[in-house]
Amino acid sequence: MSVDILLTNDDGIDAAGLRALHDALAADHRVTVVAPATNQSGVGGRRSWWETTVEYAETPFGYAVEGTPADCVAVADVALGLDPDLVVSGCNHGPNIGAHILGQSGTVGAAMEAAFLGTPGIAVSMYDRGNLPVSPTTGRDDFALAGRVAVALVERFERDGLPLGADVINVNVPAASDEAADAPTYRITEPARGFDVIEFRPGETAASEAGAEERRGEMGLELRDRFWREFLRGDVADDAGSDRRAAIDGEISVSPLATSRAIAGDHAGEALSPTDPDADGGMEDAGSGADEPGGRPRVER
Repeated sequence: MSVDILLTNDDGIDAAGLRALHDALAADHRVTVVAPATNQSGVGGRRSWWETTVEYAETPFGYAVEGTPADCVAVADVALGLDPDLVVSGCNHGPNIGAHILGQSGTVGAAMEAAFLGTPGIAVSMYDRGNLPVSPTTGRDDFALAGRVAVALVERFERDGLPLGADVINVNVPAASDEAADAPTYRITEPARGFDVIEFRPGETAASEAGAEERRGEMGLELRDRFWREFLRGDVADDAGSDRRAAIDGEISVSPLATSRAIAGDHAGEALSPTDPDADGGMEDAGSGADEPGGRPRVER
């Protein structure tokens, strides 16, 4: 059997990663492309609202939308009347790892929009352990492993649904040139939480990646985070269950996600006293214990 797939991305309809996934998936499945007309990286799940007109046009490859990745999913639903079994978003030119990145990624945002509208989503991103950001000359061949992984996950979806009953899975795959690409391990992961911000003031110096002193923030305050520098160095304290650890180890990270970010669980509906913690029915313990937020069981590793 074949699966009806809506394919979108955030790098734009002409991106090599999108074309690579299309070529891989279209061999055995019915694929319709509805993607942004231009690069929409970093817009997260933002949608166009109210008086904003979202234009779209049919092209030989699919539909090009003058909007965000989430707009593309909505256009496919309400304007084109598509009813896919699955939405695949990607392949992104670069990793989408870490809890903080989930709300920033247009690739993940499109998959989440699909899930909100009732269709499961798979977000696929490609990482290069030696280059961040990914080289602008990246071509379709660099996404060859991502294409094979997407096909394998769609086949698994057709048979069993998404892992752990997820609404969305966020998948990060090594580049085809990675030494681990020949026989990669698939790893169930959780988004890493090792995020902080570094502040540079005008005139301050800091060690560059090469170890030399470099001046930063000459024109004002500059905010950077250590997350990606640690990723490139492979110097993280993450355990084997984090998506960043999986990427550093050259594995295929599969993070099952839920559309709800709620952690109340069985406490939902209880009265909450803002001044008397003893009257909160044990709220201080909500989300702890053997279950994940939202009542999802932890994955034993």
